Amino acid sequence: MLDFSNRRNRFVRMDEVSDTFLTELDAMAKGDAFYPRYHIAPHHGLLNDPNGLYQHQGEHHFFYQWFPLGPVHGLKHWYHVSTKDFVHYTDHGVALYPDQDYDSHGCYSGSSFQLDDQVYLYYTGNRMVQDGVFEQTQCYATVEKNGGIVKKGVIVNRDPKKHTHHFRDPILFSRGSDHYMLVGAETIEGDGTIAVYHGKSLEEFSYAGDVELGLGMPFGYMWECPNYYETEDKGVLIFSPQGVTSETKYDLKNVFSVVYIVGDPLDVTDMTFHHNGFIEMDKGFDFYAPQTYLDDQGRRILLGWLGNSKSEYPTDRNGWAHMLTIPRVLTIHGNKVRQEPVEELRRLRRSSREVKGSMELNSSSFELEGDLEDSFQIIISNDEGDTLMFSSDGQEYCLDRSNTTHVYAEKYGTKRYALRQTGLSQKIRMYVDASSIEIFCDEGETVFTSRFFIDQITSLSVSGVMGTLYDLSSISLVKKGEANEDGAMYE
Repeated sequence: MLDFSNRRNRFVRMDEVSDTFLTELDAMAKGDAFYPRYHIAPHHGLLNDPNGLYQHQGEHHFFYQWFPLGPVHGLKHWYHVSTKDFVHYTDHGVALYPDQDYDSHGCYSGSSFQLDDQVYLYYTGNRMVQDGVFEQTQCYATVEKNGGIVKKGVIVNRDPKKHTHHFRDPILFSRGSDHYMLVGAETIEGDGTIAVYHGKSLEEFSYAGDVELGLGMPFGYMWECPNYYETEDKGVLIFSPQGVTSETKYDLKNVFSVVYIVGDPLDVTDMTFHHNGFIEMDKGFDFYAPQTYLDDQGRRILLGWLGNSKSEYPTDRNGWAHMLTIPRVLTIHGNKVRQEPVEELRRLRRSSREVKGSMELNSSSFELEGDLEDSFQIIISNDEGDTLMFSSDGQEYCLDRSNTTHVYAEKYGTKRYALRQTGLSQKIRMYVDASSIEIFCDEGETVFTSRFFIDQITSLSVSGVMGTLYDLSSISLVKKGEANEDGAMYE
């Protein structure tokens, strides 16, 4: 692999390395026992934020940030996959290369927007203006009828009198014929904010102000990856406030956490958003930069980055890092967001067994669904006694990865806690995929998303749990124009 301690190697381009180098990287990543079976993961290199999610003509399209040459944050591309059923995926390859002056040092995160039958992609272009100093602008591209993507150029420049060079991750919404772009930013005073731009067309925007959340205090130094949508009479804002923590053990314990706010629709006249406070979206170790879209069934679907930007992972030595979460459906109940796996994932189930006591596992990719008593334990382990434990004493949940084979990022802690919600059905759905776990409790109001690393998982032990264990099959990922295992062509 390249030596990434030399930070200049993070800007080495794909065409500057040999095909043999890339083939070897691919083999190393796919041969890793921790590589997932039913999550979207990079062929090699680093995956981070999901981008540009949309459904068009019955097909769900996902893009993600990708640095192909190693498990570090380097020269970012957009990679593209699509699916009609969340089980069979088409691999479209790289969608956006950093090949223009305005995005020469990375096609950073962004979103999609559809008007009539036209799909637009909005993203942040990153370019170096002097050694170690970068400028970020908001750019856009169009998806052509043949599936090709055409870059159109810069659409929003930063105002250096208002915002620092931390200025990225555009998301759009509309009110009638008016369009609004929200951009995650840092003010020149060093506070996190969301800048709003208004346009009568989707190809020209002007600054309209910064959102006033009324939190009454500085809330971090940079608000990354904003996502905003409206449903019925509510507005939902999701964002990632960097530099925020909490004095309690229950909240905001990740290197960077994700919060959401449910309130009145954003007032675009005075840029105020009225609400009853923020709530942390995920209580695990590894969840960031979620993005949502509306599908043709009216479902609000979310994908997130199953990882974080400050930890070294055991998979780094095999040349790859991170994955996307499973697709989830969001619903609003009062001022709470609930998450649940998309229904289509049930098609991955191969076989089932009743959960009880200690059980041998057939693979390290499975789903557990069941009912929880007040006190319970779920322990995943190997023959050496290495364990991951999820448990509750009736008052709180605890996810404990302190006894796994490979303990990492200890400075961010090895346990995560959440208070149990009263008055809700005490059921659990838990997805494990080699080195990731996604846990849905409290009817989806409490979610833990994490990586963990146990060599050769062999068993599952439970107490206080009644339910079913499902072995899960792999998703398929086939390059466009090639045949899948059944001989069907992906077009």
